[in-house]
Amino acid sequence: MAELYPSVYKDFEVHPLVFSRTFDKFDGHKRSAEGYDVAVRVCRPGAISGSKASRVFRLPLHATISDFGVAKRSASQYGADIIDGKVEGATVEDL
Repeated sequence: MAELYPSVYKDFEVHPLVFSRTFDKFDGHKRSAEGYDVAVRVCRPGAISGSKASRVFRLPLHATISDFGVAKRSASQYGADIIDGKVEGATVEDL
């Protein structure tokens, strides 16, 4: 069964955010070769985007993620890691 988004993890909604990278080369390669930028929005259920009950975290990437599905799963896992307190400098305790 396909996972529905947003997913709920430990009483938080986890919204994976995947964006196409900026295409800034005109050398004939495919746009999909640029890959994706990844972020995750963690919030309380029903919170409005941009409110104090919602926070967006950008996934620090060392290499380009070229597959959309992998990027989406990475964002979801990063959100779960933030909620679990595994990511230094990122917290949702005050939401």
